[in-house]
Amino acid sequence: MEPIKHEGIFKCAQEAIVFACNYSSQQYAMSAMGKILQRGAHGSGRGLIGLDGAGQAGMVFAELQRIDYWQLTTLVTGKLARSERCDCRRACCRGWRLNPVFEEAVNQLADYVALTLNPLPPVKEFRVAVIMKYFGEKVSPLETAKHLGIPKNAAERHITAIRKCVRELEKNGLTAFAERLDEIGMLMRNS
Repeated sequence: MEPIKHEGIFKCAQEAIVFACNYSSQQYAMSAMGKILQRGAHGSGRGLIGLDGAGQAGMVFAELQRIDYWQLTTLVTGKLARSERCDCRRACCRGWRLNPVFEEAVNQLADYVALTLNPLPPVKEFRVAVIMKYFGEKVSPLETAKHLGIPKNAAERHITAIRKCVRELEKNGLTAFAERLDEIGMLMRNS
């Protein structure tokens, strides 16, 4: 029996991730994964609202959870809001603070990099700065390295290695996720 061909709803895997991470679910109770994945840039909803949208987002989350954990973490971290509003009125935050979910994901990736790369990139604070910069946060890994006493040449080598590691996770994760979505008919097919 031949598998049923579906029209699909998303143009690409990235669009599916953005949709799922941003689906507004204020009227529904959210799982822990839903809370983690709900933030980031806005994607196409293809008109899905209510339970249809919630169901579609849940299906995307289910497929995301089928790929490698570190690939999943990298893909989702790139879609999370990096900062969120803060009403503490202290001068330190100026109304914004680092999103704790984004910060935790970056810290996990920094630990992964430490376990994966050889030679070990120095100091977690430096690895975190490189990964935050990779995902668009306004930090300077070279300034962080200088502050930590890491020589510039060594810092540059480690920056290159860390970025390559994260880029590979992202690339392989997108490939694996796109294959999953295509297999179950969630991607639009170009005829």
